[in-house]
Amino acid sequence: MEKDKDEVRQRILAAAKELFVQQGYKKTTIRQIVEKSGVLTGSIYYFFKNKEDIFQSLVMELLRQCTDLIAAHFRQESPAFRYAALCLVEFEAVAMNQLVRETYYEGYTTPLTFEKITDHLADMTGRIFGDSLGLSKEDIFLRSLLIKGAMRSYIVQFDFRQPMDSQKYAALVLDTALQLLGISAAESHDVLAQLEQRLPEIEAIADEMIHRR
Repeated sequence: MEKDKDEVRQRILAAAKELFVQQGYKKTTIRQIVEKSGVLTGSIYYFFKNKEDIFQSLVMELLRQCTDLIAAHFRQESPAFRYAALCLVEFEAVAMNQLVRETYYEGYTTPLTFEKITDHLADMTGRIFGDSLGLSKEDIFLRSLLIKGAMRSYIVQFDFRQPMDSQKYAALVLDTALQLLGISAAESHDVLAQLEQRLPEIEAIADEMIHRR
């Protein structure tokens, strides 16, 4: 029974994700999710309160998938590299597609979703680095909040009247994030150079996140 419920829930999330990528968050309706998923309206409301609740659940699932992909693909790399790669996948996903950008923007402007996203990054930071940072959970959360605020700025700048060098900005955010966590400038420089060399792999992970059903 629980397996059946999980399958229905995953079908709803898969349908919502496909619609968000195809037409953006704002244009997607519960009725469209019903039609795409083949799940009755009443059943959707059994699992989720509304479209925002579906969106929050989908965002958290995508973040977990991204974390798993990074851990599997770069398991031999340093914690600093894996952390930076985790952040860079999100930058690349946003840069790839305008509708993905719009959907991410919704997540970063809805307080509850933004808080959950920040919580997730703080939790992943603790898992990746363990106790080596010498920071309390509150300190890690505050740094994660700063980093996610910078990510929101990255999303917004795509709509600026004056174009920006988004890759340069992403590198600046990653360098700042690593140094906020106490990573030395020398190690941060090495991590950024390594990420540049392995950018095709990062892009492939971002693309898989977007299109995986």
